[in-house]
Amino acid sequence: MMSNSGKHQQHTSDKPFLILKEHQYAYTAVSELFHAIESPDPQLVYLYGPSGCGKTALISDLLTDFVEIHAEAALKIVTASEFAAKFAAASNRNRIPEFQRTFRELDLLILEDIQSLENRTQTQRELLSVLDEILKSEGRVVISSTKPPGELARFDKKLVNRFHGGICVAISPLKYQSRLELLTFWANLEQIPIQKKELSLIAHKKELSPRELYAMLMQLQTVSRINQQRIDTSFVKQYLEGNIEGPKTSVAKITKAVCREFKTSLAEIRSANRSQQIVLPRQCAMFLSRELTDESLAKIANYFNRKNHSTVIHACRHIQHGLEKSPGLRQQISRIKQQLGVYLL
Repeated sequence: MMSNSGKHQQHTSDKPFLILKEHQYAYTAVSELFHAIESPDPQLVYLYGPSGCGKTALISDLLTDFVEIHAEAALKIVTASEFAAKFAAASNRNRIPEFQRTFRELDLLILEDIQSLENRTQTQRELLSVLDEILKSEGRVVISSTKPPGELARFDKKLVNRFHGGICVAISPLKYQSRLELLTFWANLEQIPIQKKELSLIAHKKELSPRELYAMLMQLQTVSRINQQRIDTSFVKQYLEGNIEGPKTSVAKITKAVCREFKTSLAEIRSANRSQQIVLPRQCAMFLSRELTDESLAKIANYFNRKNHSTVIHACRHIQHGLEKSPGLRQQISRIKQQLGVYLL
């Protein structure tokens, strides 16, 4: 999600962002924060909404403008979990002053998924100090969350007050008309031969987030190509009802897709390496292999050179628990499924 480029760490957006009715207030708030030449008032924007509603894409779309306007600005984009991990690592290595300089001297801090800091008292206190220093120096802050500030459990009251001191903007789930507009936009962008009537059938899936709608549209295209069928009303209805089989995959294909997402090698992921950088992608590969293939636990374990299939069971439980807690992990799993052309309703 992040890459270093000089003084900047930028999101990379793989597709253009369409400003929908549900995004307009949030888009305006972040735009004014980023476009202000002098220190804006307020200096903090807090965006909240369900996972996949477009918070990250919205920020990414406007970040390019900020970099062009404020070419010398120091900025950093991190998830709250990454912030906590960096703080813990600095504490263990007695490098707290270095950590503090890294964050407190920023002109722009974008901190995603703040709800993951619930019940992390020390990290919250450090974040409060970071925010106070950035705001005191006329810097800017964007916070994203799945919850409004008042619903953050076990959070320092002073930190919550800082959030309330900025602009708090909700991004609501898309209504039918916006879902249809978004699907039409993506179908044109990806040159998918599908008519408005068929897109309307998909748009009625109101429980799906924008990210999930995109994944569904792309898989529909893949399935139509595999089955050599036009994407007409009958085909879309059968697909939505689960009567058309999606693309096949395998443990090997899944593992390669996981390696691309986590930027690791096939040899490492199948090795005995137990470092966290390898364990997490390995567990993701095991989890997806169990979910997307008919292979037995024993065969999946064997592919990863594990003697006992209980390792796979543990991996599946660990990732399932992580998906319930971490929007970042859900995004990674979603991107891997998109690579594979797989989307499960």
